[in-house]
Amino acid sequence: MKLSFNPFNRGNPMTLKDAAIVATLTALAIWILNFLANATIGMLREDIAAFCFEAVKSYMVNWAGTFITLAGLERFVSKGKEKPKS
Repeated sequence: MKLSFNPFNRGNPMTLKDAAIVATLTALAIWILNFLANATIGMLREDIAAFCFEAVKSYMVNWAGTFITLAGLERFVSKGKEKPKS
């Protein structure tokens, strides 16, 4: 698997596929550190369906935020390079 991790390098920009892969791995790490580390057995025993829903919702929000950031980064950089300096 070949990934282009440097969106600032115009010769090797990050594609949407690369951004999705990086977002998946980053969201997993954030989810473990933010959601799973704060979960208690009491939360799990109280309502397993609500716990699962919150777990999935938390992961999806992390993934979407990371993906949007990575996917928009290359566009932002290219837009900044096109503007003439006054």
